[in-house]
Amino acid sequence: MNSDTLQQLASQIEAMILASDEPLTLLKLRTLLGEEMQSSDIREAITELEAHYQSRGIRLEKAAGGWQFRTAPEHAELIHNMWEIKPQRLSRSALETLAIIAYRQPTTRAEIEALRGVKVSSQMIATLQERGWIKVIGRKEVPGRPHLYGTGKQFLIDFGLESLKDLPESAQLMDEDEIQQMVMKNIEQPTESDETDEADEETNQAA
Repeated sequence: MNSDTLQQLASQIEAMILASDEPLTLLKLRTLLGEEMQSSDIREAITELEAHYQSRGIRLEKAAGGWQFRTAPEHAELIHNMWEIKPQRLSRSALETLAIIAYRQPTTRAEIEALRGVKVSSQMIATLQERGWIKVIGRKEVPGRPHLYGTGKQFLIDFGLESLKDLPESAQLMDEDEIQQMVMKNIEQPTESDETDEADEETNQAA
């Protein structure tokens, strides 16, 4: 591909990514540009764009399997001030629940409770679902057929991850048998509730 053609392609890709509400994958870009467009040419143009924006106020970054423009991290405070954005705070319990789902998915509510040692409230699950960070991906084939939870695409986008493989190394988690033993124990002896943490979360959001 000659220089002029590469620049034209890079310009087209730049415009599409900028106009998109979500990261554009290689497949989506190729579909939009036409099936005759080679994936290698698209990658070359994206590499040019990544280099161009490397030292600018916005960056072209990969997230959720596609590419998206994001403001440079060093300007985060400035952007927050401009829009008067208050960072959304999650309680420790919500972050723990999200982390367990991210690392163990698919997993059930009872398994999360077994690991955390406290009840997981419906409101917390609903909050994580509303943000698109978790979703129901099926039912476990055990008595009661409880919902199986996993992370959603928005989780990857908001946390700047290309895929779940980019998650930091987790601490050693219990094996399946240990968790199931704790689940049965919790059924016999109910665990504490997350209501206190939820009250703390509401206070933080109101602050």
